[in-house]
Amino acid sequence: MILNKNVFEGIALFVLLLIYNVGESQSLPIDFESEVTTSNFIDFDGGTASVIANPAPMGINTSATVAQIVRDGGLIWSGSKIELDANLDFSSSNSISMKVYTSAPIGTIVKFKLEGSGVSERDIPTTVSNEWEVLTWDFTGEPSVSNTLVFMFDFGNLGDGSESSTFLFDDIEQAFGGSQIDLPVDFESSTVNYVTTDFGGNVSTLATDPSDPNNTVVQVVKTDQAASWAGTTIGTSGGFATDIPLTLTNSKMTVKVWSPEAGTPIRLKVEDSKDPTHTSETETNTTVSKDWETLEFDFTNEATGTQMLSVGLDMGWTFNMASIFFNFGTEGASAGEKTYYFDDVQMADLVLSTSDLLAENISIFPNPTSDNWTIKSETSLINLVELFDFKGRRLVVFYPENNVVKINAYNLEEGLYISRISTDLGTRDIKLIKK
Repeated sequence: MILNKNVFEGIALFVLLLIYNVGESQSLPIDFESEVTTSNFIDFDGGTASVIANPAPMGINTSATVAQIVRDGGLIWSGSKIELDANLDFSSSNSISMKVYTSAPIGTIVKFKLEGSGVSERDIPTTVSNEWEVLTWDFTGEPSVSNTLVFMFDFGNLGDGSESSTFLFDDIEQAFGGSQIDLPVDFESSTVNYVTTDFGGNVSTLATDPSDPNNTVVQVVKTDQAASWAGTTIGTSGGFATDIPLTLTNSKMTVKVWSPEAGTPIRLKVEDSKDPTHTSETETNTTVSKDWETLEFDFTNEATGTQMLSVGLDMGWTFNMASIFFNFGTEGASAGEKTYYFDDVQMADLVLSTSDLLAENISIFPNPTSDNWTIKSETSLINLVELFDFKGRRLVVFYPENNVVKINAYNLEEGLYISRISTDLGTRDIKLIKK
């Protein structure tokens, strides 16, 4: 068969387009050495991106090629973005890291935004100047709905095209940043992601307990620029791995805190990470200065102007995220910069770990389950076991046979339940998870 000139040229064009599209496929990791070039960037509002020879080959990044964004005029959120071939999945690799170099002052905000059918964004401040560093943005719990990486350096300020408005970046990749945080929180595990999320002018970091060098806590600095509502989310905007098991019968949480002054109002807020209008807030005051104490927060005693816990539960609200506010209601400008610490965030009346039960020779397994839970004790005498739903309604009572109770979970809806175990040594509550 002999192809005419037009057919041949059409086939040739198709092959060239195919080669181009394959060669320009974009996915993480990105190192700017071959796959991603200047033409793959989409600039906006005063940001100009390009792929260039590395002008600062030093330290942790001596690679030949890097990306550069210069911000010059436009708007305070100017930058550039790259569209990937597929949505990012954060179910296992929950963080994005990137090498960054800038001459801008330490503390310059680098916003990493994800766009697609959903939007997520995280802010990280730089910690060095005129030196490469690795910045990591945690997206734990975010759904797989975004395929566009958006880079916004020195977010909130207008660029002027100068050296301090010029930013280099390289080696963008996903990584496992630790398992998702969950109650109880003690900040001691090496495998849990203890990233905290500040807002309103707080600056929080993992730190060594000022009174115990073997204990890890969170230090919160409420700066002199902080708003009256400045706070710290315990974890990321994805919240805890499981819902907080608040009910009208288990309505209390405790937090160990350190404050420089007695009488400091401290607020605790719980909410639904997927719906910020679903919240419950309560408040209490410190009673000692420059020392640790455990504060109890009862969500049936709601803070003035906030929703009652009973109303939220009646409407089917669930909570999986918690934020703490130190010296709530007072601006940093009035109080001056102050440093606080907190640790050991947990339910007050609820045993959240099977290890706590094992200490009393009570075991419960498997948990989570899709079939049955088995509760037994080798030494304690189990009198009865009650099963409650998330709203605190008692569903059924079980009496042991040979000191063993089996709870059929097969017909239960997925979610959290509370098992109240009464023994000759006392009563313990533990959350059960039906998967």
